[in-house]
Amino acid sequence: MVIHVISLKNNGFQFLEFIYACENEIHSYQPLAGSFAVIKCEGKYLLCYNIWRKQWEVPAGKREKNESSKACAIRELYEETGQLVSEMEFKGLLKVQNTKSGHIKYNPIYFAKIDKLQPFRKNEETSRIKLWDREEDIGYIDEVDIRIFDYVC
Repeated sequence: MVIHVISLKNNGFQFLEFIYACENEIHSYQPLAGSFAVIKCEGKYLLCYNIWRKQWEVPAGKREKNESSKACAIRELYEETGQLVSEMEFKGLLKVQNTKSGHIKYNPIYFAKIDKLQPFRKNEETSRIKLWDREEDIGYIDEVDIRIFDYVC
């Protein structure tokens, strides 16, 4: 029997729940935070390595002024991984709590399948990308991010 060990890293947020909702209902959940972009390619999931936090993550980030949640997911995916995806499907909201302040926030989760990866360009936040099968030992991954795969597959 093979036992897979995944190394989790906590960056100040605790997963509380995944909320299945319609995209037009997301503004009733406040505060609405940045979006996540979950990408499936060749049966695996796209992760990017965050230089600052020294861990693998799902592409995500904060919304810019007047930016929609979907536009945020598309932009962050491109900025962090070089993947240009124009259509993404809303899957729900990630409810997390700041472990120090106790504040709760809601992150919209978007999903897309792609046929092949586009070239990666190293940037100030991300040093590399990889397709992950959810079993391979890849080092540290954010413990909130990994929970997304339990709901978006």
